[in-house]
Amino acid sequence: MLILLFYGQPSFGRLEDIFKGETSIKKPFDLRDPFQAPKFKSEKSRARTSRYNGKMNNIPKLKTEFNVENINVVGVLIGKERRVLIKSANQEGSQVYTLKEGEVMGTKGPEIKAILPGGVILVEKITNVYGENEFIETVIPISK
Repeated sequence: MLILLFYGQPSFGRLEDIFKGETSIKKPFDLRDPFQAPKFKSEKSRARTSRYNGKMNNIPKLKTEFNVENINVVGVLIGKERRVLIKSANQEGSQVYTLKEGEVMGTKGPEIKAILPGGVILVEKITNVYGENEFIETVIPISK
């Protein structure tokens, strides 16, 4: 008994020609593999969300400078991780931002030192007339 095995090109030619008369799908090899995990969204759609403690959220980050006189404390969240909700006092219907203790408001703004049930304590670093650095503490109560 003699068995002959031939290695080489199959008789149907190209790989794309396998499904030519068998399916109505135009390009079956361009479809996603159903056994692989789906691809993630693009970077543009991720830009709207940020990570907080390993979880995705859509809380906006404070990127602009806030003057201490123009801050309204909308609310405070007391618990394991304290948070404060602030917005600008001079803008009607402005965005509410969520900040935590130790975070700096804006790029060179005051730092949030403590979040208390009645309000917030901010610390600003300034230079006095003698060229020495000073720290000014400001207490902002919850606005009504």
